[in-house]
Amino acid sequence: MFTYIPVRVNRVDGRRRSMKPPARVKPDHPMDDYIARQGPAFLAHLLRRLSDELIQGAALWYPAVGVTAPPRTISTLIALDDLGPLGVTELAALLRQSHPLVITWIRELTSLSFVAAKGDPKDRRRSVVRLTARGKAEVRRVREALVVMEQASMRLLDQGGKGVLASLWRMEGACRDVPFAERLQRLSN
Repeated sequence: MFTYIPVRVNRVDGRRRSMKPPARVKPDHPMDDYIARQGPAFLAHLLRRLSDELIQGAALWYPAVGVTAPPRTISTLIALDDLGPLGVTELAALLRQSHPLVITWIRELTSLSFVAAKGDPKDRRRSVVRLTARGKAEVRRVREALVVMEQASMRLLDQGGKGVLASLWRMEGACRDVPFAERLQRLSN
């Protein structure tokens, strides 16, 4: 259970009254974190910070093991290696990411010569993306790096307690069943 702890002032009957600050805790305690004090309403902020930390860590580490693709594009490379050439819309649906974001990733990977996009002769609106020879070599390095990435991720998940990963996947699935916007709307009516 998470409890919001007010730290500055409280307005009661139109008058400002100082509230007693919480007892001082260790500097690395979550309650010393402004966003943590805001409670579960800031779940997205917390998840974004964690995601940013993982992505930044990967970006700093990948070059040491020969991977030059941006961390956020790794899933695109793996998907193309596993499934062969795909359209941008297919990639976006497969990765459950927005079409504009996947287009950005494709541009990044194209500039690195890891993928090539070609118009579909049967449908001019559709571009088909495929791995280049350089992209296939990058995927080999990525797959080796992902072994270590998985180990580090599992150790981090262990620190979060039993079942954290499964819980996150259940939450993601629940949001596919009932989008978060709909949940907000239901509660606000």
